Amino acid sequence: IGAPRNRGVLIQKSHLKSKLMECIKENQPLYRSSFLYDTDVYNLSEESGSIKSYFGERAIDNVLIDIDKGDNSDDYTLRKAQSIIFQLEELGLTQANMQPYFSGSGYHVVIPSSVFNFEISKNLPYIVKQTMNKILEDIDLAIYTRTSIYRVPHTLNQKTKLYKIPLTIHEVFSLKPAKIK
Repeated sequence: IGAPRNRGVLIQKSHLKSKLMECIKENQPLYRSSFLYDTDVYNLSEESGSIKSYFGERAIDNVLIDIDKGDNSDDYTLRKAQSIIFQLEELGLTQANMQPYFSGSGYHVVIPSSVFNFEISKNLPYIVKQTMNKILEDIDLAIYTRTSIYRVPHTLNQKTKLYKIPLTIHEVFSLKPAKIK
């Protein structure tokens, strides 16, 4: 809550819906893990306040594609998001199995992990990273590290003071960056 440095607080997925609404606050970022963990890591987090020493099994519920703006223009970044969505559609994905977001600066596209059939594994971060690197060029692969986190929808990007918001595929292809913002 508040900043990436405040990581290490784990919430059981069964409690997520009730806790999530408590955690989402106006003008405050909120992050979640890219991966899901079993109770072993939950206990480790409670003891040490960190999971960086955890090398056990992980699962994944959603695969996030991170399209960073970096030093690029808003128009270029949107075109890059459009290109990635087009590539995913060429691979057989539909609007039913991908959700685009404006991240507050760039874009995210979230795909349910069921599309990939990833299995629980100690090597899952590496497997996800290699899979995504093979199917899409020029995406940010840092999101697939063991301890990566990303911002939850409807929360603030502190750098831009804009919120991460869901978009439809139609909006990604029809709106200009200023309207999305």
